[in-house]
Amino acid sequence: MINCVAVDDEQAALDIMIDYIKDTPFLNLVAATTNPMEVVGILQSQEVDLVFADIQMPRMNGLNLVSLFEGKVKFIMTTGYQEYALQSFEFGVLDYLVKPFGYQRFLKAVSKMPFEMTLVDSPVEEPEPEPMPKKEEYIFVKVDAKGKFHKVLYRDVIFMEAQKTYASITTHGDRITTNLTLSDLEKRLPSDRFMRIHRSFIISKDRITGIEGDEVVLDKVLRIPIGDTYRETFANYIEGSVYFKEKDTAVVLGKRISRSKRPEE
Repeated sequence: MINCVAVDDEQAALDIMIDYIKDTPFLNLVAATTNPMEVVGILQSQEVDLVFADIQMPRMNGLNLVSLFEGKVKFIMTTGYQEYALQSFEFGVLDYLVKPFGYQRFLKAVSKMPFEMTLVDSPVEEPEPEPMPKKEEYIFVKVDAKGKFHKVLYRDVIFMEAQKTYASITTHGDRITTNLTLSDLEKRLPSDRFMRIHRSFIISKDRITGIEGDEVVLDKVLRIPIGDTYRETFANYIEGSVYFKEKDTAVVLGKRISRSKRPEE
């Protein structure tokens, strides 16, 4: 669970941020205020992991807050001005949201927090010894450093995302940047374990925990959009696993399907 604080001198913008935080199951809103000076006291006295801060505010702007607590808490900047982006990233902020931004962009920024912090009510279990993976259960991907390769276990991958001319791989607790493109990865990955559902995303089939509208839910909290080009392929993939009652057909992702029957029916 991520403890967070929101600060914005515009109440309307703050209200939107409060709604986004409350709609995100792994975020816990510690405080929301229009007074940046109040945030200083909160950060000094309470356990806070993440701060959503507007940049242009009276008496103390958002970057002043970052400079005071850099390294102690993560910051996501929210502003109507793009010109502060470079300066913000020089301070090491997690992300930079330009108003107005939607919930999907908000969630993408929050997902940059360490993954283990986003898990809700994870049961504490004694780790079991893991068998040595077979050769086909992992790949080595080249990263930016010369001659450096990172080992990626298939079972750890949640999703992969295109980043202009390269791709990032999000695993349980890590985000790996490789100089491979998403298409390069798609050609190498086994199709029985991974599926491309958007021009910018490849997901692990094992991590799918639900479907909401035009989005796939991974590990109960992460939502990935389904692109128009891949909609029919994904609908065909899940068709035999969709169950409902009292109707003979239903529309899933724009495709009308018949009610699936269990073997005992």
